[in-house]
Amino acid sequence: MSNKKPKKQNAKKKSKQDIEPEDFTPRAFKKDNKNIDKNRNKKNKKSNKKTLKRAIIIIILIAIITLAVMLGISSNRWANLAKEMANNENSAVLDTDGNVIATLGVERKNKKISLQDMPENLKNAYVAIEDERFYNHHGIDIKRTGGAILSYVVHFGSSSYGGSTITQQLVKNLTGDSTDSITRKVKEWWKAFVLEMALSKDEILETYLNVIYVGPNIYGVETGAIYYFNKSAANLSLAECAFLAGINNSPNSYNPFGDEDNSEKINNRTKTVLGKMQELGYITEKELNEANLEVDNGLKFNQGTIKTEEPIYSYHTDALILEVTNDIEEKYNINEEFATNFLNMAGLTIQSTQDTSIEEEMEKEFEKSRYNLPSKTGGDPAQAAMVVIDHKTGSVVRLCWRTWQKNYCKTIK
Repeated sequence: MSNKKPKKQNAKKKSKQDIEPEDFTPRAFKKDNKNIDKNRNKKNKKSNKKTLKRAIIIIILIAIITLAVMLGISSNRWANLAKEMANNENSAVLDTDGNVIATLGVERKNKKISLQDMPENLKNAYVAIEDERFYNHHGIDIKRTGGAILSYVVHFGSSSYGGSTITQQLVKNLTGDSTDSITRKVKEWWKAFVLEMALSKDEILETYLNVIYVGPNIYGVETGAIYYFNKSAANLSLAECAFLAGINNSPNSYNPFGDEDNSEKINNRTKTVLGKMQELGYITEKELNEANLEVDNGLKFNQGTIKTEEPIYSYHTDALILEVTNDIEEKYNINEEFATNFLNMAGLTIQSTQDTSIEEEMEKEFEKSRYNLPSKTGGDPAQAAMVVIDHKTGSVVRLCWRTWQKNYCKTIK
């Protein structure tokens, strides 16, 4: 037997707290892990911010590109419309045989004259009093526009915008939009800028002088010269040119043929235009004095006769005009007045489906007594209508309405 004693075991056992778990991580490493997590979170946040910024930039770029494309399309559309309207020619409606059955816009008293046939004094008079920086700006006179905006702000919106250039006035005449609103004015500025790129200064001035309102249902300087002086605009004197340009702000207020005596008002306004022309160097002091003398002696007004037509279209043409006007409104996204002006001025040739050869037969049929039924109450007789349709094409070839002769122009609704 062995006498060796067993070794004494460590009497002091390790506590549970002192026993290290298998997944034990030193504190130093824990700090490193925390730093790594923090850095990872920072990187994720930075990455998210960059992604958000990229998304915002992409959205802005898409919006800018979309807006630019829309403005480009709209600008091109307006420029093309304005170019066609600058022709200032009436549109014609043809029947199935190619005969002209209607000329649109002839109810307005208007005679066209080329810029070359206008006297220099007439062109210069309008530029001097209406838009002295016409040949220097691009549709908008920054100086006048700035002054007009300042006046509008100072008067808390109670004053008119003013500051319209000749180009802006032409825009208003072509579109027919004369509403007094900031939106309309901003659109007018943009359209004027586009118009300056589409047409030359001479084209703008010629169109403007041929479409402006100069008197009772009278449009254009040629028609105005005939109405006020019974002569062509080509033969107007300097003083007469100044008068015509001077009444542009309110033609009916300076009408010499009215019941009121407007002599003093006419003389003052005409001299104002002459003074502006001399100030800008368009005329000499000698020419100014001679013209003022003519004004003092009294301008020789001589009311001329202007022939115009009162069109009586067929019912078929009435319906056609309405349909075409609606089509133009939808195609170009414009209002009815703009579409009507375009139809009257663009020199279109409109091929209708009207077969004029059967007109007499329809009228004879309508003259029969069976359609002419008197009213029991003493009012208008009974009404009747007839529509003839080509069964092969579905086209309306003739349209009649009522039992008495048509003696007016009416757009059928």
